[in-house]
Amino acid sequence: MSTEVSPELLAASMEAIGELPADQRGSFEGRAFCLFRLLEELDEAGEAALIAFAIQLRLEALARLHDDRGLRAWTVPGDAEGADYIHADVVAAAAVEPLVAIDDHTVGFDPESFRARVLADAAVRGHA
Repeated sequence: MSTEVSPELLAASMEAIGELPADQRGSFEGRAFCLFRLLEELDEAGEAALIAFAIQLRLEALARLHDDRGLRAWTVPGDAEGADYIHADVVAAAAVEPLVAIDDHTVGFDPESFRARVLADAAVRGHA
C-alpha cells in the first residue's frame, strides 16, 4: 500500500486501460497485462509486479469513490459504457492520497480526506 505511483504514471495507466476493449477493461487479467506492457514501454519493468499492483489498488479505490457518487462534481460521462472522464486533480490526488484498510480484504481512500485533497490542490491553482 505504500508503493509510490506518480500522477503521470497513474494518468498514463488510466488512459491505457481506457483504450482496452470493454471485456479486457473489465477483467483483472486484461488490466494487468495492459499495465505490464505500459511499464515495459516506460522502462519501469524492474519492479513491474509491485508497481502494477499499486496502480491497481489505487484504481480500485478511485472506482469505489466514483461508484459511491463521491466524485460526481469532478467527472463527465464518457463515450463508452462505464467510462467517465475524470478531472486531472482527482487523478493527482489518487496517486498520492494514502490508502486505508476498509476491511480485511479491501483498501480505499478516506472519502473526506480525498475530497479535501482535491479541493486544496484545485484551489492552489484557482480551479476549485
